[in-house]
Amino acid sequence: MATFVLIHGAWHGGWSWWKTAPLLRRAGHRVLAPSLTGLGEREHLAALLPPAAINLDLHVRDVTSLLHADDLTGVILVGHAYAGMVITGVAELAPERISTLVYVNGVAPADGEAMVDQLEAVRGPEFVARIRGFIAEGAPFMPAPTEPGEIASRWAITDPSDQAFMLPRLSPQPTLTFAQPVRTGNPDAAALRREFILCSESGFEPVAQRAAASGWGVHHIDTGHDPMVTRPRELADILLTIASP
Repeated sequence: MATFVLIHGAWHGGWSWWKTAPLLRRAGHRVLAPSLTGLGEREHLAALLPPAAINLDLHVRDVTSLLHADDLTGVILVGHAYAGMVITGVAELAPERISTLVYVNGVAPADGEAMVDQLEAVRGPEFVARIRGFIAEGAPFMPAPTEPGEIASRWAITDPSDQAFMLPRLSPQPTLTFAQPVRTGNPDAAALRREFILCSESGFEPVAQRAAASGWGVHHIDTGHDPMVTRPRELADILLTIASP
């Protein structure tokens, strides 16, 4: 039995694995899908904490604390999109609890890079300028999509039932999570196995190319940015293959 810890992307919550997590559990594996502080079922904390406290470091601490509190070892730590930042940071602090890092259309930052530094290649200059504007203005949160068309254009989720499920559950993203850089350098973290799952409509091809050049396993799903929603069976099959001895 493997232990999967699934970390959601920006504006999402642990709920975003609602189709994929059950498939992994039915295969006999332990699956945890926590929400990061200020998002998902923990969105209410955004009103209780000062905005300056909700940054990348706090999200890394969310996951690291979970690994320690549940005494998890041999974890397959999966990060979608922004969560590539988070799982990279977690690996620096708790490499002994992780067997594999899996980046699902996830950014793969180098030392000193922030999420906003990753966006030019994957989202284009207009989106980057918008995010940098939020950072420069000191806006505490970046608003979530509120219309089905936004979900379709940003994440290629076009099924009306998926859109209806997601819209009321999306949360504003704390701005400092995109502004704070990750720090790397732990040799034990650098030695961890890493896998990358690329989706065809996501714009993450440059990240996948760098991953392949670094010796990571690279997998492909022909879908949009959120394969846990649009292609859960294919994503689960890849994760189960990664978990195989």
